Amino acid sequence: MLTFDTIAQVLWTSFATSTCLVLFAVAFALVLKVNRIFNFAQAGVMTVAFYAAHGAVSGAGLPGWFGCLLALAAAVAASALLEVAGFRSLRRRRATPMFVFIFTLIVSEMVAYLAMLAFGTWPTTIFPSLFWPVTLVGGVAVSAWDLPAIAGMLASLALLAGFLRLAKAGRSMTAVADNPDLAELYGIEKDRVYLVTVVVSGLLVGVGMCLYGSRAQVQPTTAIELMLFAVAATIIGGIGNLWGAALTAVALGIVQNASVLFIPAEWQGFLLYVFLFLAIVFLPNGIRLPERRRGLARRLARVDLAAADGAGPAAAAGPAAATRREA
Repeated sequence: MLTFDTIAQVLWTSFATSTCLVLFAVAFALVLKVNRIFNFAQAGVMTVAFYAAHGAVSGAGLPGWFGCLLALAAAVAASALLEVAGFRSLRRRRATPMFVFIFTLIVSEMVAYLAMLAFGTWPTTIFPSLFWPVTLVGGVAVSAWDLPAIAGMLASLALLAGFLRLAKAGRSMTAVADNPDLAELYGIEKDRVYLVTVVVSGLLVGVGMCLYGSRAQVQPTTAIELMLFAVAATIIGGIGNLWGAALTAVALGIVQNASVLFIPAEWQGFLLYVFLFLAIVFLPNGIRLPERRRGLARRLARVDLAAADGAGPAAAAGPAAATRREA
């Protein structure tokens, strides 16, 4: 029989455990939005980040904070290498999107295979134990992991929003996402923006894997399964909608975890494929904003583009003229 305490416990635990999934979904959605790449190689970056932290903490006995910093550094380095040696080379060769997607699949599988050779297939964690102290709050068990994880996720999203809105590099990312050719006319170097985007994505992945690896066991292929969740959240939330992907990741996480109340636990993994199937078949464009609001978003992005380059009235007239031509 379902009680209020049971439902509250499931909702709280589901929300807390979805924090890392939110970061994975936003990282994937960001690269898809700006670089226009269906970056399944993010699974490889996730694997590199986890095993960097695992090797430092469980292997070398270093402090947990140092392991997390090493995970961030490893994720950033892997992301930058992927962009410079992979995506940039493919762009210069004018590779088709399908070819680029196949490349990302190969990278993710190759990294998983290398991780199997180096660390084996046995599930591991960052810390020696997954048990965290628990405090009862009004009948709901709140672990010592929950609040730091939620705070880490919210802080990461807040920093991302501030970076995209206030930093020149962030506004350049918005401009390139809106119209790469127009951004290039304003002197924005697309290759540099693409590199910054994957680096920011790598930071989100590094934080997410530190959270996930301190709460659950990880195998070399775990990141590939997590990527399917990120893909489903990105599609349902709307392609190019970072915050839609974040909210969808929370909703899917709650549904998946709450399903244990109605179906056997071994069927929870199957729900992930159900989400992905339904997203592709019935919501290929996600939950999209009304046309009027999307037009406003495009105009705001052009204003940010002019501000990012310090353009004067003449430069600001360029986007306005483009808007009139589109009208």
